[in-house]
Amino acid sequence: MKPRRYDGPVRTLLNVLCGLTLAASGWLGVMFVVLHRPGFERGAGMAALFALQSLLAAAVVNGWLPGVLWRVLAIAGAAGLATMGAFLFGRTLNGPHFEGYLLVIGVLLTLQGLTTLLSLINKSAPIRQLT
Repeated sequence: MKPRRYDGPVRTLLNVLCGLTLAASGWLGVMFVVLHRPGFERGAGMAALFALQSLLAAAVVNGWLPGVLWRVLAIAGAAGLATMGAFLFGRTLNGPHFEGYLLVIGVLLTLQGLTTLLSLINKSAPIRQLT
């Protein structure tokens, strides 16, 4: 597949977003476990899923995990990240009290999800080449 002129900058941006999301997810997971509030298991699990999706997106976009299955998993996970990020963003702005860290994590998740979708959907091969 012929590389496009914006592949390099988009890949660099996505690597930065994946690193930031990974760091924020790690911090969030540790806070869930340390604070031990009711339902902390669900929060820690979500943070772990965010971290795994960040690693998967970075690996697929950089070519470390080639193949259609990995690409489809990364696209599905990116759609989930973007949706969850938009949900967190909206809930934070419309909630009874403002949580700044949720706003930052929501923006990061949304940006990473959309950037991953932009990068992977544009690179996808036509269906006839997949069979």
